[in-house]
Amino acid sequence: MLDYLQTAVGADVLRIIGVLGFLTYVTLYSCLSLRVLHSDSILYFCGNIFAATLVLISLAQEFNLAAALIQSFWIAMGIPAIILRLIHRRSDRRAQDARQAVWTGQDAPTPAIPPEATGPHTPDASRRWERGAPVTRGTGRGPSAQAATGYRTGTAG
Repeated sequence: MLDYLQTAVGADVLRIIGVLGFLTYVTLYSCLSLRVLHSDSILYFCGNIFAATLVLISLAQEFNLAAALIQSFWIAMGIPAIILRLIHRRSDRRAQDARQAVWTGQDAPTPAIPPEATGPHTPDASRRWERGAPVTRGTGRGPSAQAATGYRTGTAG
């Protein structure tokens, strides 16, 4: 098979393919070092797979087992890395959509107010469930302290 590639494609073409793989590796590493790319990006792993494939093809001219194993490793590790990042990207997008729905009020209807939330110590029980609305806090130190209002952030006022 290797002889077929050498005669069909030509030794010079295989060398050029290997040099293109090298240039791809160098470009990716430079972009990573200069923070143009992140090591966690899908583009980085696609580039590594592409470069490894080019170098692996060029090894058909002058086979080197160690170089072939290294390039095979880059390909074998790059594919699952891309799949994992695509899965994480999808789950991150779902989580972001859920957070957006919560903040815009599209997540679910307002829950019913429990009976213990109503009574004389909660003058406006319906506002208790609104985000950022004043909440009555009972401190157990007498009637005036029980009527003090605070906010959901935990501050009492």
